[in-house]
Amino acid sequence: MKTPKLKTEFLKSSSWSFTAVAFRALGGLTINKLFSIYLGSAGLTLLSHFQNLTSLFTLLPSEGVNRGLMKYWSDPKIDEFEKKKLFQTGLWVSAFIFIVVLGLLYFWQREYFFDRFIKEYTPSEFLKIFIPAVFLMILSGYLNSIILSLRQVRAYALINIVGLVLLVGTVYFGITKGTIDQALLSFSVGYGLMFFCALFYLIYRRKDIKLSMGKPDSQSFKRIFKFLAMAISAIAFGRLLDFAVRDYVIGLYGLEKTGLWQSVAKMSTSYMLVFTGTVGVVYYPKMASLIHDRVNLKTYVIKVMGFVAFVSILALGVYYLNREFFLTAFFSAEFKQAAYLVKFQAFGDFFAILSYLLAYLLSARVETMRYIGAQVLSAIIYVALIWILIQPLDLEALTVAYMWRYIGFFLILVFFNRKLLFR
Repeated sequence: MKTPKLKTEFLKSSSWSFTAVAFRALGGLTINKLFSIYLGSAGLTLLSHFQNLTSLFTLLPSEGVNRGLMKYWSDPKIDEFEKKKLFQTGLWVSAFIFIVVLGLLYFWQREYFFDRFIKEYTPSEFLKIFIPAVFLMILSGYLNSIILSLRQVRAYALINIVGLVLLVGTVYFGITKGTIDQALLSFSVGYGLMFFCALFYLIYRRKDIKLSMGKPDSQSFKRIFKFLAMAISAIAFGRLLDFAVRDYVIGLYGLEKTGLWQSVAKMSTSYMLVFTGTVGVVYYPKMASLIHDRVNLKTYVIKVMGFVAFVSILALGVYYLNREFFLTAFFSAEFKQAAYLVKFQAFGDFFAILSYLLAYLLSARVETMRYIGAQVLSAIIYVALIWILIQPLDLEALTVAYMWRYIGFFLILVFFNRKLLFR
């Protein structure tokens, strides 16, 4: 693959994904702004906590089932019959995961995971909205993975832009017209509505993209299971760990003070979303299609990493130099006092972005144990540093620990991918 062709193809595909994700990030920041204005830093903390809760349901299907589906649907050696069976099996696996996670989180540990959010509703009223909304979130990601695996980036972008309008409108209605329960639930309902956008597109393209319901099969399950194992590690040492750390900090400092740290963390989430949505939707399917071509795979990965590193330094530098402005603009004036937390968070984000590219490389090559090992080691670094630094550094301990976690994660992933990168 020649470099000019690679750059042209990458940038052309990325332009549509960037458009979609820029709108999506703007929508996320708008939602943060609404919660900050109407409910203050306490409301922002609850939103972060609730989003983390929904991710415990969606991350395993997204990082496990959907990534496996994209990997094999992007592989030119997989025939149409195998793709069809993978799609059918993936649906069953996603539904089973949802049921298991709901049983574990709600019916086994409801007080820990849910009771902060159930204030005005009864538990049954809350679930009547929460269950279908989150399940539609899972199905939305599933259908979008099919669209991405076919490299229909423009369609993916338009679907997400329309879905974003629905999401922001739903959240605005929920937060201005409803209770705190309804405000939080409007987030999952709005995201769930994106499913119908993707479904409409696939029905429109049904002659070209043939999908159907059917029974799962063992061969497809074995393929998907390897990705599920990697996704379980991402949940246990990522989102679940984040939930536990945030719950600990809320108990230590309260909702208001925790909200200062969350404003900085949510800024990271917003521009990481721009990065993963722009680069990831192009990078992963393309990388998976080159998995049998070592020379071109190495060229592609290194060129993308160089480009991403350059853009990240520029973007993070602008954010750091204008941190008070951004925190005030995207949240409210009270969050200006969180500006001192940005330094270590932004430095950590740079390594998190590069780590994302290398972690996807392990995933595409289905190196399950290495992927899990990297997650475990980075989580140990994070927890150990929080435990050591939380008293002397207060909230800043969280961003220092975050920075060193991703520096460590990056170095571990470089070591695991050294044969491809340096030979």
